[in-house]
Amino acid sequence: MAAAALLVSGPAIAQTTASTPISEAQQQHAVQNFAVLASAMQSDKVPEDVKAALMGCIYSNKLETISEAIDKLIAANPGKVDRAKPDDLLSAMVAVCGYKPSANPPAATPPAAKKPQAGATTGR
Repeated sequence: MAAAALLVSGPAIAQTTASTPISEAQQQHAVQNFAVLASAMQSDKVPEDVKAALMGCIYSNKLETISEAIDKLIAANPGKVDRAKPDDLLSAMVAVCGYKPSANPPAATPPAAKKPQAGATTGR
C-alpha cells in the first residue's frame, strides 16, 4: 500500500531543481556520455573492475557533474580526446570517475628454463 501511495504522489525524481536550463551542447554531451556508459556496461571488452568504477561513479554523482568534468578534461587536453571516438570518451569518463588500475597487475609468466642438452657441460 505504501508503494501505491508513492506512485500517486508523483514522480519526485523526474522533477528538476536546475536553476538554469541545460544548453543544447550540454544536452548532446550528456546523451553521448550516457550512451557510451550504457554501451560499456554491456560490453564484454570492458573489464569488470572498470564497470564497477563507472557504476559507482554514476550512482554517486549526477550525470551533469560527470559530463562537466569530461568537458573540462577534453578542453584541458586539446587533440588528445576525440569526442567522436567512443573509446576516447570512455577513457575520459573512466579518468574523471577516478578509476585506478589495481596495484597488482597480473605477473608475467617467466620464460621456461632451458634444459641442458645431452652431453653439454653446465660450467661446473
